[in-house]
Formats: sequence, C-alpha cells, structure tokens
Amino acid sequence: MQIQQLQQTNPIHILVVEDEPALQEAMVSYLNLSGFIADGVGSLAGARNWMQTHRSDILVLDLGLADGDGLSLLNEFKLEEKGLIITTARSEASDRLNGLKAGADVYLIKPLLLEELAAIIHNLNRRLNIEPMKSWVLDTSGWLLESPDNIVIKLTMLEMAFLGCLATSPAELVLKDSLIIALGEDPLEYDPRRMEILVRRLRTKIKNSLNCDVPIETVHGRGYVFAGLITKK
Repeated sequence: MQIQQLQQTNPIHILVVEDEPALQEAMVSYLNLSGFIADGVGSLAGARNWMQTHRSDILVLDLGLADGDGLSLLNEFKLEEKGLIITTARSEASDRLNGLKAGADVYLIKPLLLEELAAIIHNLNRRLNIEPMKSWVLDTSGWLLESPDNIVIKLTMLEMAFLGCLATSPAELVLKDSLIIALGEDPLEYDPRRMEILVRRLRTKIKNSLNCDVPIETVHGRGYVFAGLITKK
C-alpha cells in the first residue's frame, strides 16, 4: 500500500476508537505516516480515560464496541467543535441517519480504505479551520528539547542524536538503520533492543519532566516517526 504524505503544515490530533486490534494499528500507523498525529484505543472505557487527559481535534469512532455503543461517547463529552467520523459495519439507512443526527460529519461503512480516510480527515481539517498546533523545538547546540508549552529539558548525547535524526523528517518514517547510524553505531552489529530501551526511557523522561507525551510513534519492525511539528535551531 502506497502512503501519500499530505501537506500538513499544522498537524492535528486524531483519536481512533476501534476494537479490532489489527485494524486499529493499521489506521493509527497510516494516519501518522500521512502527517497527522493519531492515537488509538479499543473500548469506550479507554476512550473515556484518554479524553479526560488529552485533546483531539477529530474523533474516528467505531459504533460496535465490546463495552457499548460508540454513540454513547457523544452524550458524555462536548464534541461540537470536533470533527466526527463514524466507522462501522452497520449499513442500514436508519443507522446512518442516527449517526448523522448524532453529529457525524462522515459515516463510513467497513471495510475501510485508509487512503480515503486520510483524505476525508484532511478535508475535514480545512473545513473546521482547526487552530494551528504549536511546535516542539530541538536546540542542537545546547542539547535541549522545548515542549509546545515552552518547557525545556536537557538531553543526553544519544537522546539528542536520536531526536535530531527524527527531526530531519518530521511526520515521516525514519528507518531503524538510519537511526542506528545517527547514534554512531553499525546497523549490522547493533542490538535493536538498545534503541527500544532508549525510546522507552526518553518517553518516560519527557513525560515526567514536561508533563506531556512526546509524539514518537513506533512503526514495528521498521523504525520511528516523530508525529508532530518539530523545528531545529
């Protein structure tokens, strides 16, 4: 499947609520590689917990979840200013009408075309005129990372090399071999588990110090994506 990189000057955050793990992973990975910032949860309970502490601009919502009807979320959270895309196997006209009455901008019947979903989100973003997202800033001379909320953290040499490599291609997949070379190692001899430990510690460090999640997405078996705005100085 060929992924078209949408020209997103200001990426938006998407929450995918989908209880089929393989489909959820495919949707989230594809949207991140298309220039958006996407997270996924597999249940109503997971969506409720996520939405209490995170901000999303567009909600991609499956209706037939194991712990209830996805539409119940719309009664619990104020979604008037968000985009809403319903994805479901329910193809009856009455189901479609109920979804649209509940506020859906788009009602998609499974199976989904990921290219279509990304294009719909791109168009919906333009129509909603969502507020531009603030950028992370990587200070390469001082080994500093500044969050969108203007909080600064000091990086180690390896953290700086890793983020510096990701920042050269924001919102795009950076292959493991490129990252290993950026760390000053030989891809033929490097143990990939070392990078997994580096990323896990970096995420925890940023979460604890900056009180936010860094948008580093893992593309299993291939590499990593910095799925957000980041500038180098």
